[in-house]
Amino acid sequence: MAAVAVAGSALLWGVWWLPLRRLEEAGMSGFQVNLSIYLVLALAALPYLRHCWQGPLRAHAVPFFVATLLMGLALLGWNLALLWGEVVRVSLLFYLTPIWASILSVMFLHVRFGLGRAATVLCGLAGAMIVLSGKGGGWPLPRETADWLALASGMLFAGSLVMTRRWPVISGLPLTLSCFAVVALGSAVMVLVRGEAGTLVAMSPLLLLAATLVGALWILPATWLMLWGAGRIDAGRVSIILLLEIPVAAISATLIAGEPFGWREAAGCLLVLLAGLLESRGQVQESRVFS
Repeated sequence: MAAVAVAGSALLWGVWWLPLRRLEEAGMSGFQVNLSIYLVLALAALPYLRHCWQGPLRAHAVPFFVATLLMGLALLGWNLALLWGEVVRVSLLFYLTPIWASILSVMFLHVRFGLGRAATVLCGLAGAMIVLSGKGGGWPLPRETADWLALASGMLFAGSLVMTRRWPVISGLPLTLSCFAVVALGSAVMVLVRGEAGTLVAMSPLLLLAATLVGALWILPATWLMLWGAGRIDAGRVSIILLLEIPVAAISATLIAGEPFGWREAAGCLLVLLAGLLESRGQVQESRVFS
């Protein structure tokens, strides 16, 4: 049941781009979409977070805030990338996370950089180069804002993951709910800076309600399934199951949005999946070291 729960979470996150784009098509900007979805979630989570703060989190305040900031910015950047770019490319670039997690683990957790981690980095880089080589000529580098956002989001997410491996007390539901607050706050700042507050307030109440329901009926179940399942099986197995999100995103974007999916995207998917499988073995070893 725990494995099924994690798989269900991966399925929901794999098609997460769909409600985001539907809200954008209804007239919202990317930052308005994020603010409308996450603001109510963040406000509802405040009493619980205040309760958690009375426990061991206070003793680890600095790593908790840093991990929250990294994960929140990663989530915001990934959502924007899904809105502004091709789902397959964005998903693959975001899921280069195993590369950055391997490098950061070696740098900050003093984990040995063995053949397994070298293979993780090589597979991930090869997959990225194949996917990026399909856009124009020259070096296989990101050329669109969405590509850069996805790449940066994966780096930030990897940094947050490495911190939770080093300080397991800051992971779980408190970290997840706190990162929702970061997304809401960051989106609110951008809405104000871009002068979009007036148009957001003037929008249809039904549209704003729909955005709120997306948060309550999509994000919360996906988060609960992942956390409930992850608390009952080892970290390596969780990471492997969550990789299901990549083919789900690729298939759904191809069938629903009509996005291209050729040999480059297929090869990139396979290599990034292989990198994730290799990294998951490293997570099992790290959990034994830092438990």
